[in-house]
Amino acid sequence: MSFEVDANGRLRITRWFPVGPDRVFRAFVDPGEVARWMWAGLGSSPRAEIDLEVGGRYRIAIDPPEGEPGWDGRADIAMSGVYVEIAPPHRLVYTLHWEADVGYNPPGTQTSDEVVIVDLTGERDGTSMVYQHLGIRDDGVSAVEHGKGTDAAFDVLERLLGMS
Repeated sequence: MSFEVDANGRLRITRWFPVGPDRVFRAFVDPGEVARWMWAGLGSSPRAEIDLEVGGRYRIAIDPPEGEPGWDGRADIAMSGVYVEIAPPHRLVYTLHWEADVGYNPPGTQTSDEVVIVDLTGERDGTSMVYQHLGIRDDGVSAVEHGKGTDAAFDVLERLLGMS
């Protein structure tokens, strides 16, 4: 695994990308690019709406994968939130609300929004990224499962950036 989960359920992923911080930052905020990698190829018809300003909202959605338990009959599944800090090309902070059952928020339950912090540093002819995801339910499973899914999404992002 290329991610860490601490005792509080905080997910931390450190990755290096072979492009500059401007290019990596754009992949996090351009709707067309976000739609291509954020769900790591899960589902179909990925789409993103982004209002890139502090207090602006975003929504990244897919049509559910056929036959996936818990998602049958859903019009779409999505993550959404609000931008808290935008400091191109080095830092992005946003809230994350799941519009899908991710294991600890089944339909009809109220869960708090989570927070994502992305820090980018230019180095060694590329960019070092530190991604932190806070507020994941501390149940010993959810943060690890988020780590697996997010790491897979970053694999897709790495391929996308390699084609730049």
